[in-house]
Amino acid sequence: MPVFVYTCLCYLLLPIGAVAHLLFIWRRPEFRQGFWQRYGCLPTDQHRPVLVHAASVGELNAIAPLIERLLSELMLPVLVTTTSVTAQARCQQLFGHNQRVSHGFLPLDLGFANSLMLHRVNPRAVLLVETELWPNLIAQCARRKLPTVLVNGRMSARSAKGYQRFKVLVAPMLRQLSQVLVQDEASAQRFVQLGAPTASVSVLGSLKYDLQLPPLKPQPLVTELLSDDLCWVCGSTRSGEESSLLQIWSQLPAELSGTLVLVPRHPQRFEEVADLCAQSGFVWARHSQLAEFAGAFKQAQAQQKKRLLLVDSMGLLVDYYRCADLVFVGGSLADTGGHNPLEAAALGKPVVMGPNCFNFAQVCDQLEQVQGLMITTNASLLADISRLLSDLELRQGMGAAGQALVNAKKGALDRHFALLNSMLVHV
Repeated sequence: MPVFVYTCLCYLLLPIGAVAHLLFIWRRPEFRQGFWQRYGCLPTDQHRPVLVHAASVGELNAIAPLIERLLSELMLPVLVTTTSVTAQARCQQLFGHNQRVSHGFLPLDLGFANSLMLHRVNPRAVLLVETELWPNLIAQCARRKLPTVLVNGRMSARSAKGYQRFKVLVAPMLRQLSQVLVQDEASAQRFVQLGAPTASVSVLGSLKYDLQLPPLKPQPLVTELLSDDLCWVCGSTRSGEESSLLQIWSQLPAELSGTLVLVPRHPQRFEEVADLCAQSGFVWARHSQLAEFAGAFKQAQAQQKKRLLLVDSMGLLVDYYRCADLVFVGGSLADTGGHNPLEAAALGKPVVMGPNCFNFAQVCDQLEQVQGLMITTNASLLADISRLLSDLELRQGMGAAGQALVNAKKGALDRHFALLNSMLVHV
């Protein structure tokens, strides 16, 4: 009954939602791609694939090694669905060379759209990554007796509080999942409290620790411009954060000259951040135009002036992390829960985040406990950044501690694969 009420509400809101969707893609043409897929018309070029839904770039990066194991060891075709266009682009980067991987956009959570998708695709199993819990999709999978597994699942205290308000809907949905494979004990307890059967919940650790960093793409000009003095890389920044970081950069002592690198989370914000850079008064350049401005950069470097670099291309975050003396991970000053600090930690870089880290609460707690991560606030950010940039020994100690933790926590990938392997041999 709760799912029926939820479905009725979805259909009642469909006309308004459809108009809003059309207005959205009219304003944002890049989202026109895959329009009909949002209503169930997904590609059918794979025979009985494993359907893996990873909404965002972060979730896709986390699940990518597991997808590689499904492809190489079980020889199974895979359909990857995402929500965002940036995640689609990342999927192409990761798997575009593999003919047994297709991409589609997950339909809206409407009964007819999910039914059409499952009818067309005919998956052998459905894997939902981290927090992708959609009542109609899961109900449609259950009707077809499809193995449906939440992998690398997590449930923050904040999310659990929100789900608790709708427990009458959430509990039946969780009971329809074949397995709930979670990152930590706290998440396991929250899923059980929300209605997941204890027998279906397993703690396997976080796939994020088994991350496979992309190979180094040699960029001699970037290395030349960033290697001679301090480089502070701010990755996955969100709206409002860049202005705060620019203010901090302007207030740092003159002897801490170097380059501040801003890597916005979303490409649609590149121009907005470029305007902030232009107004900052610093010598600055875009990554896409770096060769054109290299002379001005070198001159400012010779004069020990602070510089500013905007990374306005996708897929370069890890390359810039490799050049960093210090990394700030964004989404943590803004109230969006923070992004993944493990890529920087795995590279042996000292990491700083703001107070809003609830998306990666356990990871951040563990990194902070070993002193591989510093959690700061808006009020103390200037003092903390100044101290870290001034103290090479402190930075090296933090980087080594974080890297050691990442290496010690590996293993969730093998545990996930073993369990899924035992399930998939029967479907």
